[in-house]
Amino acid sequence: MGKTLIIAEKPSQAREYATALGVRVKGDGYLENEQYVITWCYGHLLELERPEAYMDLDRVGKRWSLHRLPVLPGLNAFRRVVKSGSIKQYQVIQRWLKSSDIIDVICGTDADREGQLLFQEVWDASLCRKPLSRLWISSLTTVAIREGLKQLRPAESVAGLAAAGNGRAFADWDFGMNLTEGFTSLFGSFDEVRKKPNVISIGRVQTPTLALIVEREWEIERFVSQSYFEVRAVFAATQGEYPAKWFDRNEETKKIANRQDAEGIVVKTQGKYGHITKIEQKDVQEPAPLLFDLTSLTITASKKYGFSAEKVLQLAQLLYEKKAITYPRTDCAYLSEDLVPKLPDHLRAVRVEPYTNLADEASVLGVPTGKRVINTITAHHAIIPTTEKAMERLTGEEQKLYDLIVRRFLAVWFPPARYHQTEVVTEVEGEHFRSRGKVLLNLGWKKVYGLDDVDDRVLNKTKKKDDSEQGDDEGVALPPLSKGADVRTKRVFSEEKLTKPPKRFTQGDLLKAMEGAGKQIDDEVLRQQLKGKGLGTVATRPAIMANLIERGYIHQDQKVLKPTEKGTELIRLIKERLPEAQLLISAEMTGQMEFNLSKVEKGELTIDLYMADVEDAISRIIGELRAFEQKHGKIPLALAPSFQAQGARKEVGEKKAHRQKYKAQTQTSANVTRKNSTEERSKSKEDAPGDKTVLGTCPKCGGNVIEGQKGYGCASWREGCHFVIWKDPICGKVLTPNQIKSLLKKGKTPLIKGFKSQSGQLFAAQLVFEDSTEAKLKFEVRN
Repeated sequence: MGKTLIIAEKPSQAREYATALGVRVKGDGYLENEQYVITWCYGHLLELERPEAYMDLDRVGKRWSLHRLPVLPGLNAFRRVVKSGSIKQYQVIQRWLKSSDIIDVICGTDADREGQLLFQEVWDASLCRKPLSRLWISSLTTVAIREGLKQLRPAESVAGLAAAGNGRAFADWDFGMNLTEGFTSLFGSFDEVRKKPNVISIGRVQTPTLALIVEREWEIERFVSQSYFEVRAVFAATQGEYPAKWFDRNEETKKIANRQDAEGIVVKTQGKYGHITKIEQKDVQEPAPLLFDLTSLTITASKKYGFSAEKVLQLAQLLYEKKAITYPRTDCAYLSEDLVPKLPDHLRAVRVEPYTNLADEASVLGVPTGKRVINTITAHHAIIPTTEKAMERLTGEEQKLYDLIVRRFLAVWFPPARYHQTEVVTEVEGEHFRSRGKVLLNLGWKKVYGLDDVDDRVLNKTKKKDDSEQGDDEGVALPPLSKGADVRTKRVFSEEKLTKPPKRFTQGDLLKAMEGAGKQIDDEVLRQQLKGKGLGTVATRPAIMANLIERGYIHQDQKVLKPTEKGTELIRLIKERLPEAQLLISAEMTGQMEFNLSKVEKGELTIDLYMADVEDAISRIIGELRAFEQKHGKIPLALAPSFQAQGARKEVGEKKAHRQKYKAQTQTSANVTRKNSTEERSKSKEDAPGDKTVLGTCPKCGGNVIEGQKGYGCASWREGCHFVIWKDPICGKVLTPNQIKSLLKKGKTPLIKGFKSQSGQLFAAQLVFEDSTEAKLKFEVRN
């Protein structure tokens, strides 16, 4: 009687299959009994050949250059070779695939695109024609494995998944191999610090992700803070005091632009009597958050424990392999209908301390069946605990992540939290003030997290001494009030506020932006509806971030991500001088490519058409690089920064590397020296002022201000002065040297016409110093 061969993705997965099926005899690279042979890969055992394998090296040479490109093997011409160190296990698999003892084969790798691809690679190489089935499970428990083997899928059902896996691999190869060589040959150099080439790495997902970070940094640097004013009051009613904030009844979002108007309202209402014109009360419900997908789990773990995206994925994979949680690489936050009868088993598995009482209460409340829990799923359902008790075999960090998953699972069994909301409008001398109160009536699902994790203000536990310091929407407790009641203005005052620049990305923020193809989508239900057009996949995004750091394009400063000079120059170059290559920094276009891969997976688009678009784009970019070289020659970009040991990621001075440098405005080059600083606003200025024109006196140190390649900065930067006004556009306008002269001499520029507001309207204004020592500017608009 013949045997069934099961090919797993890794040894740990194979051991779980063996335990479930009673396979105990160990061989060299496999396990077997009378019915099954179980062997395994170590991830990808094969890799695509290097570009040189498709070249005539005697004709084009071994040195990277544009005349060797593009190398586009074509869909049926790609070749794979066994990876170094994988030959022995590859041969074990091939021997069993060809063995006469094997009558059928089961693909048991992870049930996703990459798992299917790494199996497909060894299957295609074997030319095996034996019956093939697909094991598709979401956890490695014995019950799940045995049920999965009873419901094997035909190989044809995952043919689209295999095609999409190849499409992703071939497209990444085409983009990465061609464009990394092309950009490096034109814009790379030799890094004397590291004693190796400064490679300009380009990637289909990596480069638009870098663009998100760089463009956010530009937004921050261009931002000119503007002041506005708020007027707040404290009113005395019969049964107590309450805070409120002024608003314009005709234009709710209106801000008070100048101090005189704010003080006018203060003077007008101070000590005056008013009356309550509106009281609106209602009970509202707050449902439990959706179950975790990998992105939301990563964001939550990052905020609570400071885990990186890669760390979360690593821990989640370990929990999966220890049978503690279901499949973690999922982009779905729902469960399928067929899981409903099994949910009590999952609940019983978490009936251990510290969750015992919560699990008992959840079992009384009944199985959750609402659409926020049971809904249409993608390839895999949300991440939940399995039906096996796992706490005792988890490490400290694993327990932290497991705790997040268990509590999120328990929360959906509980009812919504309920609040009583009150909105009050008070009128004094024709001016209107709004108060909002929010009182918790029932914890509902928040009981799962305990009182300490619920907002203190909502629970009314602790309030600031002066309630007037709180916002009108912060859920303060209001005394009993009635419409039409008279009140006295006990206190009224104005506060100056400043508009704030956009925040830099944390890893969690960047994950959301990648998922939304550049748009951060906070609404969790909307996130589920708009999936499919993001940058990369839930499984690949953590590695993309890690690669950007490793390749010197970004660095992490505490929790936020900042671009390096190398990363900034690359995006500026593409954005300003390489129009064909701009598709590389388009999050929307890359998101569309990811969406097209999902269409390949579903059989709605052929892989031939998908790859034709990829090859056309690469050919156009290589042609553009050739034209650039003919016109401008080679222009090396900045080197990656050096980092100190012990993971501090602290930038230190680079060795001098005199080289030609890209200049965006003049299309000329100059020898410069790079110096990277640990300051938050790291700068690079030209090596020595020499005979450069002095534009004025530095407001910070009294030195000379000169024009640099990226801005107008102090010539005393070697002595530690970091004054600089960047050349980045401000509302569409870049400051000229003459305008800088006026700014340094008079404290303001001449009237500049042609600024463009966010709404697209043109306006004229002067720029004045808000803080001259920090080079902070603000608009002064003439009436």
